[in-house]
Amino acid sequence: MSAPPNFFYEAEGEGFAPSSLVPGPWNPAHQGGVPLAGLVAHLVEDIPTTGPMIIARLVIDILRPTPMDVIVPRSRIVREGRRLQWSEVELFVDGQVTVRAAAMRVRVAEGPVSPGMASPQPLQPPPAQGPGLLAERSRLRHLADTRLISGGLEKKGPGEVWVKLDGEVVRGKPASPLARAAMAADFGSGLSAFVDWREWSFANVDITLHLARAPRGDWLKLQARSLSAGEGVAVVDGDLWDLHGPVGKTHQTLFLERQAR
Repeated sequence: MSAPPNFFYEAEGEGFAPSSLVPGPWNPAHQGGVPLAGLVAHLVEDIPTTGPMIIARLVIDILRPTPMDVIVPRSRIVREGRRLQWSEVELFVDGQVTVRAAAMRVRVAEGPVSPGMASPQPLQPPPAQGPGLLAERSRLRHLADTRLISGGLEKKGPGEVWVKLDGEVVRGKPASPLARAAMAADFGSGLSAFVDWREWSFANVDITLHLARAPRGDWLKLQARSLSAGEGVAVVDGDLWDLHGPVGKTHQTLFLERQAR
């Protein structure tokens, strides 16, 4: 039996072919949110700018399930400026758009630092060994190393996890800090699960990142909590950290539905 690949996608003509690690947790015929978020971030970073800029916001809308087939992307600049840039990325499978993302870049300049970011205490690195967030059957285990501090699928409530993504989003190209942050953000729903996954599905239909700075280092920490009023929808709010301090915020909208018996 051959070893699993160390990448999510492989360039194929004008598109990207998914590897065997891409199927999602809810339906193996559909691509998962973690790989899709990484691919979107990769494509956003390929869009040129007029000068040094930071991606301050990335919104990824999952319009419909993405079949396990070649993705053809389309990128464009919505508004170009010296201080701000808005861009858009769409992912197509068989001519149908399945994911649409919008990125906002802000020019890099010297400015005041907020108290929480001025001199944060470095965080202790995650333990060398310990329980993980991902189930034994999860394909992501081949590329993601996790250290679960609290929460998770079997412990309802807020959660905290360290994540290190070792593989490549696109074969031959190491995952960037933005891609690793976008992929880590998708762990929020499972980390802060408040329902039994055997009885309820809670697939997220979007991923949003607000970044105060680019993450540094291999390990990222996500603290997440879910909020639901019992009306079939939930919101996940997360805090993203690296070993040097806070990085930004993450958000997801969850579509709640009782599992078919």
